[in-house]
Amino acid sequence: MNSHSESHVTPTLLIADDDRFALETLEALLSKGGYNLISARDGQEALDRAMDSKPDLCVLDIDMPRMNGMEVCRRIKNNPETKFLPVIMVTGLAPENEKVNALEAGCDDFLSKPVQYIELKTRIKSLLRIKSLTDELVDVEVVLFTLARTIEAKDHFTLGHADRVGRFSVALGKALGFGPDKIELLRKGGILHDIGKLGVPDTILQKVGKFNPDEWEIMKKHPVIGCEICQRLKAFKGILPMIRHHHERLDGTGYPDGLKGTQIPDMARIVAVVDIFDALTSRRSYKEAFPIAKAFKTLYDEADQGWWDKDYIKVWEELVKKDKIASHKYY
Repeated sequence: MNSHSESHVTPTLLIADDDRFALETLEALLSKGGYNLISARDGQEALDRAMDSKPDLCVLDIDMPRMNGMEVCRRIKNNPETKFLPVIMVTGLAPENEKVNALEAGCDDFLSKPVQYIELKTRIKSLLRIKSLTDELVDVEVVLFTLARTIEAKDHFTLGHADRVGRFSVALGKALGFGPDKIELLRKGGILHDIGKLGVPDTILQKVGKFNPDEWEIMKKHPVIGCEICQRLKAFKGILPMIRHHHERLDGTGYPDGLKGTQIPDMARIVAVVDIFDALTSRRSYKEAFPIAKAFKTLYDEADQGWWDKDYIKVWEELVKKDKIASHKYY
């Protein structure tokens, strides 16, 4: 995707309008700004070009054949790969009838025809500025995800663990009825739950066998280190409880804060269950992979000791048996 944050990169704009005169007018106006332009004459073509060309901003007419601009905008905003793509909706219809619908579809701004160049230019510059900041946040997220995967890549027994915990957390969250915002936090928190292991020496991470007391104390610091890594990123504020508290136990014997019961956030309890499940059903240097039945017996036994949320384990067990989500194709 083009980055507007780099001054030498010219932003690419997608313009979509089935009215040839209106399209040519927009092209003439925007060519003054020196942008790269992509055109589309109907909604389906606009959507295809948005997905294929990855423009920096879209200017969409509302009333188009094959697919109207509202639906194009809605699909762009619902796609994880394009959800941050700014969209300006343009219409010749009465704005009071369309503006609310356009905003509900996810558009970032709204203009009425005939479009005034100064107004259009100003709004495009503003949205591209916001997008450049968003791109920087996305870049930071990608870097952190890469670091999380680098940690586990040091030990082939844990390869893929972060992605599985992220995917499993999402699946359990959906089964529990969590909304889209929490589901996205679960995905990120699941992937980054062990990011604090960046601060744990490789000699400990790669050790075969059990840790001695000193090594165990160092390992137990990774949730706190993980929070320190992510806490300055405001966009990651919602995942901090999962990073810090995924090793807490309901009876207060966990770490790092010894939280009890409902003091432990619900999303941290979800990550804890699927994290332990994945560890049990994966081969490690000190053990073979447990069969699923044995893994759940272990989880229930530990829940009876007061460690994990038994209700979440039950839902996870039903999901695993129903969807075969833990079959080897996921490993």
